[in-house]
Amino acid sequence: MKIVGIAAMSTGSGKTTVTGAILSAVPHSIQIKIGPDFIDPLIESKITGKHGYNLDRWLQGRMERNIVGLASEKADFAVVEGVMGLYDSGVGKEFSTIAYFERLGIPYILVVDVFKWAESIYYAAKGFIKKNCIGVILNGYAGERHLKMIEDVFLSHGIRIVGKIPYREEFKMPERHLGLNLDQDNEKLIYRSREIAKFIDLSFTEHLPEISGMNSIRRTNVQRKNVYIARDDAFCFYYETSLDYFLKRHNVRFFSPLNDEVPEKADLIYIGGGYPELFGERLESALKLKSFLRDYVDNGGYLYSECGGTMFLMNSMENNDKKYEMAGVFSGKTWMEKRPVLNYTKILCETGGPFFRKGQVIKGHEFHYGRIKTEDKMTMRMIRGNGIEGYDGITRKNAFGMYTHIDFMRYGSSMKWEEK
Repeated sequence: MKIVGIAAMSTGSGKTTVTGAILSAVPHSIQIKIGPDFIDPLIESKITGKHGYNLDRWLQGRMERNIVGLASEKADFAVVEGVMGLYDSGVGKEFSTIAYFERLGIPYILVVDVFKWAESIYYAAKGFIKKNCIGVILNGYAGERHLKMIEDVFLSHGIRIVGKIPYREEFKMPERHLGLNLDQDNEKLIYRSREIAKFIDLSFTEHLPEISGMNSIRRTNVQRKNVYIARDDAFCFYYETSLDYFLKRHNVRFFSPLNDEVPEKADLIYIGGGYPELFGERLESALKLKSFLRDYVDNGGYLYSECGGTMFLMNSMENNDKKYEMAGVFSGKTWMEKRPVLNYTKILCETGGPFFRKGQVIKGHEFHYGRIKTEDKMTMRMIRGNGIEGYDGITRKNAFGMYTHIDFMRYGSSMKWEEK
């Protein structure tokens, strides 16, 4: 599989815009997103028709080549979109974009936001142009005179210009409170991406190396269980590696809480994160599902939830001065705040539960505006991150809820429920 990386000097420079443009123009392509962000891969999947992967050593451990291998099963070409600026991570250099590019031998293009710059932008950008940088894309120039000032200084220093994208209001990606907006018309998104691709010289794709990976998730001979995963507009934040884990080991069915669908005959129910706060009325009216989940847990059924899924399992949810009755699997309430919680997390399992073992340390990620108050038992203590007032892992019988998102590719096979 051929691979190119997309990097920038800082957040907001146009990495996602350029990634989408290249994906729209190169057939049989897929996105790999560095970092824990769910939203960019969901957006780019609307362009490619394929769900992309995340590449995150904090979440997944040293599995970079495994993830490249999984992506190569679905596509012939991958665009690896960096996180924040080229050297940024917040948790050490080995988690930065440049570190992933160097470990995997990925050549990259630097997207340079030139809107407020002239010739000086080259001198600001040159520290981001390393030996495996194959060129730059000048993004957001105001006019031909402005462009000439900037491209002349790059060309005079021998830097290849792969693309020159003018500033246009219609090229901007709309945003919402958890990042880029998922509620985008597919046809408009694809049209915009293809229009932007016209300003990129795609001949660079002809000279990219083939990078091989290895697949760490194989179909196994273990007893295949029935796993139901909530998936609709309210619950859509899943790592593709987690879904691959379940699909290759178990019988997976998807169901929609918004449509009040009931996951009957489940050995495990998994409700991930998303935007339940946007669908309070519809989730409140999902009476069959909510009753089923309470009975399922009371009868010893295994239920795993993350972030928005955990919010749905509380007694109630408050948002915009309205209160909605939720599933009532866990006691207490959830509500929305104006300031987000955004962290890599590290958690100690202080007591055993239905999924993790006493003494086990888990690494994950949290990104939410919601808060939770509960009297139920919490089995995990935050070493890093916020969780639920310094703890996480609400546990009642075999139901378990966290704010933290994990990657099941890393932790799934060792979970206690797999042994039942």
